[in-house]
Amino acid sequence: MDYESIQLKKIKTVATIVLNRPEHLNALNVVMCNELLDAIKQCEWDEGIRVVVLTGTGKAFCSGGDVHDMRRFITTRLSANPGRMIEELVTAVNQVLLAIRKLRKPVIAALNGFCSGGGAGLAQACDILIAAESAKLHVPNIRIGLIPDGGNSFFLVQKLGRHKAAELYFTAEPLDAHEAYRLGLLNQVVPDEKLILETERLAEKLANGPRLAIGLAKSVLDMAAYNNLETQLEVEKEAVITCSGTKEFKEGIEAFFEKREPDFIKF
Repeated sequence: MDYESIQLKKIKTVATIVLNRPEHLNALNVVMCNELLDAIKQCEWDEGIRVVVLTGTGKAFCSGGDVHDMRRFITTRLSANPGRMIEELVTAVNQVLLAIRKLRKPVIAALNGFCSGGGAGLAQACDILIAAESAKLHVPNIRIGLIPDGGNSFFLVQKLGRHKAAELYFTAEPLDAHEAYRLGLLNQVVPDEKLILETERLAEKLANGPRLAIGLAKSVLDMAAYNNLETQLEVEKEAVITCSGTKEFKEGIEAFFEKREPDFIKF
């Protein structure tokens, strides 16, 4: 399928979704969100795809909601309610965030540049984040009179605690890649010229892992955000029992005793 705002590339077991509105710093609009949702569903249905990479073209990963669209709406439709336009966009973004979290395949965000507002939330919804040294994370919604959306109130409070998240929200100060890494918002920071190489290396490693176990692990980690310990232990137990009945588990055990790397890719 040809897309207007994104690209979807599939090479062997890895799918790469590229945000492709560089002239707008890959800002999110409803069209892009609908295309992202379609691409994620394709990756879900394609059993040959084991890992998804999300990145952007140009100077930005994603600059958040398209403020040019917002301004046009306000200035050309004075009698309209801007809340309806914002509602449509936020709803579309939320559907993408949930689709990424529900996808039972690991998603790697390769942050090639500026990552702002809803774009920061889009990145945080992914499972592993690798950033180029030039990348910056920014939640500037307050500067245009909006609260931080795109899942930021969930992801940043979960990772940083309420007080640090409040500081980032209220001051709207950007974080450089190394500071974001120090705070636990990124997994890796690499030189700009090595971003693609390191992302490909990690994607290949994950693609060679046990598909079912990784998919279940993703689900178990998500549940830990709101379960108490007793409930989470039960979730873990059920997931372990499910994994124990698979060919992946048998292969892993045999490989352990044969002192070799397991071959999960055949399952």
